[in-house]
Amino acid sequence: MPHNEVQGPTRRVLVTTGLAAAFVAATEVGGGRAVAAEPGAGAGPDGAPAVPAGASVPAARPGGKAPSGAWDAFNLSPASRTVRPVAVYTLTGTVRDPEALVGKGHGAAKATRITGKGSSVTFDFGKEVGGFVTLSFGRDGETNQTIGLTYAELSNFVSASSSDGSNGGSNNEPAVQYAVTPGGRISTDKDTPTAGAGPTATAHPASQLRGGFRYLTVVNESGGAVDLTDVSVRITFAPNAADLSAYPNYFHCDDDLLTRVWYAGAYTVQTNIIAADQGRVWGPPDLGWDNSAKVGEVGDTVLVDGAKRDRTVWPGDLGISVLTDYVSLGDLVTVRNSLQTLYNHQAGNGALPYAGPAVNFIGNSDAYHLWTLIGTASYVQLSGDTAWARTAYDGFKKAVAYIVGKIDAADGLLSVTGSADWARGDSDGKNLEANAIMYRALVTAAGLAGTLDDDASADDWTARAAKLKSAIESGGYWDEAMGLYRDKPSGGGASLYPQDGNALAVWFGLTDSADRAAAISRALAWRWTAVGALTPEKTASSVHPFPGGMEVHAHFAAGQDATALELIRREWGYMLNAPTGTASTFWEGYRTDGTSDYSGSYMSAAHGWSTGPTSALTYRFLGIAPSGDTGSGHRVEPHPGEQRFAQGQLTTAKGVIGASWQQRGGGDFDLTVKAPSGAVDEIAVPVADPHGQVVRLDGRVVWQRSARRSGVTFSGGYVRITGVQAGTRKVSVRRH
Repeated sequence: MPHNEVQGPTRRVLVTTGLAAAFVAATEVGGGRAVAAEPGAGAGPDGAPAVPAGASVPAARPGGKAPSGAWDAFNLSPASRTVRPVAVYTLTGTVRDPEALVGKGHGAAKATRITGKGSSVTFDFGKEVGGFVTLSFGRDGETNQTIGLTYAELSNFVSASSSDGSNGGSNNEPAVQYAVTPGGRISTDKDTPTAGAGPTATAHPASQLRGGFRYLTVVNESGGAVDLTDVSVRITFAPNAADLSAYPNYFHCDDDLLTRVWYAGAYTVQTNIIAADQGRVWGPPDLGWDNSAKVGEVGDTVLVDGAKRDRTVWPGDLGISVLTDYVSLGDLVTVRNSLQTLYNHQAGNGALPYAGPAVNFIGNSDAYHLWTLIGTASYVQLSGDTAWARTAYDGFKKAVAYIVGKIDAADGLLSVTGSADWARGDSDGKNLEANAIMYRALVTAAGLAGTLDDDASADDWTARAAKLKSAIESGGYWDEAMGLYRDKPSGGGASLYPQDGNALAVWFGLTDSADRAAAISRALAWRWTAVGALTPEKTASSVHPFPGGMEVHAHFAAGQDATALELIRREWGYMLNAPTGTASTFWEGYRTDGTSDYSGSYMSAAHGWSTGPTSALTYRFLGIAPSGDTGSGHRVEPHPGEQRFAQGQLTTAKGVIGASWQQRGGGDFDLTVKAPSGAVDEIAVPVADPHGQVVRLDGRVVWQRSARRSGVTFSGGYVRITGVQAGTRKVSVRRH
């Protein structure tokens, strides 16, 4: 057959402007919400078999891997650490047989020939990947040739001359060049660049690890012909996982988009688990990047903020990503490693780092100091690791004392002096977000103290939390007309109604009534745009999934389940389906027009703090969540919204809890729970009419007007059953 020679520039995918509008249009013609094949059934993508609603909960597999099912089709983690491109995205100059290597391994029948200086081919891996690149070359190519490599997470930043920004300083990251030997191979972990990289790369080529990208551009930097015979990436993230796709937990429901979001959140966090010595160097190099910094000091792995950047432990990010990790990957050892690394850099006065090594900013962020305290208590509760807790507890108590010292005795409010935060504005003083985090830190600290039999501290911190809640309530934050809290009681912050502070107030239980929580939910939803919820504390046109995830949890906490699910579809569905995106991971922050809100290409497109819906879907929608702020027990309490079916499992310190529910209409509801002894404290089912519906447990009536079993109560729209035995339990709700 004749060679297929293509003259560039051409594009496999044409991306222009109007990204947000393009996504909305796609959604309107069926690109958004999936429709189940039949009531109560969840169909997987591409013809994956449906799962009968209300079916039995599958047994957990030996070795900790979740059972197989239709949900496997949504798992984005590759079966092998070696991945190859699935498409060619764009070409420039003269490229022969550009598709020859797509889906092929080493020894492809044809080579892709790139001829002439500046000619290039951009390979598309179909999703976010990260690691070391290996290129193989045919013997028929010319000698004395040089190729360059550039990387991009989003397609609008694909370039033959430079990679998207990552180094945190100049972001001057031109094509990294390598000498080509016909018949030879280039591996970026072993071969020394000839140009385009900083001085570290000469002695340590592996510093050129690229942590996150979807698109790889290979450009001819010389004048002759180069024959490519293989292109692959060896994935380096989650190095502690023998099988990247072997999650211990799973999730599935009758809306494919929600299932996609759950797995994309899991995959995003997986790309953020890195080897302790593969973080980003700080300060940044003048040229290129250097991902050879030691950012973890305990164990082999840490949980960082982003795959591409910053590749550093940031405590605020852990406030979301730890929960995502727990409900999907179950890698709590990495969480402990990350927390211990932060404690290693605690200052003498108790201040904890704003960021871990190599950044090591300490004492300039009260909010992130608090997130470390919350993360510590969460880790101990979820893991049951009291041995580590006792080793960290002195530092923990010192950190609590440090931040408690910033509470103003006159009004009982936290007054922030270390104002560095997640990029929100006006983050000093008595802002609502920091006070909400302070409240949560005190509540969870009391739980940890109780676990460690420190009753005096538990009582003290519980009392302080109550006083802070009262101070916020009486402090002038609430605006009845707006249905929202102000960021600050007075001054410039009095006209700002933040997404983060209001969402945290509901999620963390600061509101004084269910009516107020519902009012906040309605007011936040009223501000939505076509591509997600507004984040006015950043800018008037910002959409930031970090506080957005807080808002998702808040809607569920307010009992507005359908609202929470609709926000997930709108904001996280946008990121998954946007024509420029990774189709697999969630972004750091963007604007209402769909563009980056972090200095253009510098934005991370695989950022763990943006994965809030994954934990919300397990904890709230499916309904498996910790019972409270202490102890290892869990409750199963579905929040179905308007959906008809969901199932999944959560691996806990007490064993695997599985749940499956079906909403049949007319108030009828079926729930199946499978759990070992001591794992589930309470099962709760939604009951709209406690006087007109009957609830049965394993076929026996436990709730109706004239017969209510001991240990069964009604509150908050749910019939709650305690004292449930281990094994498989079936609960049904029917009208009389």
